[in-house]
Amino acid sequence: MKIIALPAVAALLLPAAAWAQSGESEGEEEKPEAPIIVIADPDKAERRVSVGSRLPRAAPFAGTNIATNVGTPGLVPGSGMSPHATVRTMQKRDCVSDDEKLSKLVICALAKGDALLAEGDLEGAVQFYRHVAYTEANSAHERHVASEKLYAAGEAADDAGLREEALLALVDGGELAPIEAQKARRSLVALALSQGDDTKAIRRLEDVLAHDPEDARSLATLALAHHRNGTGDSKAIMRSAIAAQEAKGRQAPASWRRFAEEG
Repeated sequence: MKIIALPAVAALLLPAAAWAQSGESEGEEEKPEAPIIVIADPDKAERRVSVGSRLPRAAPFAGTNIATNVGTPGLVPGSGMSPHATVRTMQKRDCVSDDEKLSKLVICALAKGDALLAEGDLEGAVQFYRHVAYTEANSAHERHVASEKLYAAGEAADDAGLREEALLALVDGGELAPIEAQKARRSLVALALSQGDDTKAIRRLEDVLAHDPEDARSLATLALAHHRNGTGDSKAIMRSAIAAQEAKGRQAPASWRRFAEEG
């Protein structure tokens, strides 16, 4: 029986917060090595494949009084990120997919991960997803699909660490559309802030701004982060945030102006 290809994940939807910090760009963040997985003959083993996504549309994130909500709203079907509204299980005798970009071995590995996840074995499922996501011999598209599966598993298990790992892999993979990649970067900032890791948040904020220097909310959050850590010219950064906001025809919050004047 033919199965629908493992789809792209729904909006990288970590609710985002008012972010924090300034920081240095010191290369890529560390990611795990691919676990060694041995897959039996893909033409002989019966598989069950879970098709779909359980990702939420949008989740509120408590922000600060400056950048109150920098979350990434859920994408709609057809956006290319998570077009599936339901989850269903299908039986098949060999590893087949409508996605011609996926090799049979990759499909079988992801199918096995799906089966383990459906049985409640998160750790086992993650091993298969990681195997595909971090194996350099796999194509960028195959690694991307596996990273989406990794994110979905983290979301289903409410595992922030797993979501963070998957978002890093998705951004690093280069398969996301520019807008979605930027949403993922903002979600990574929010995750770092929720962990209280200012150093990580600063680095990620600067990555966001490197791709969009006129992101007013990110600038405002960076100003707060500098102020909180006693680094950088926080007032100057806040003035840049105000200018960026006004350049878009929007009024800057009064709290931004007070900060720029008083610090």
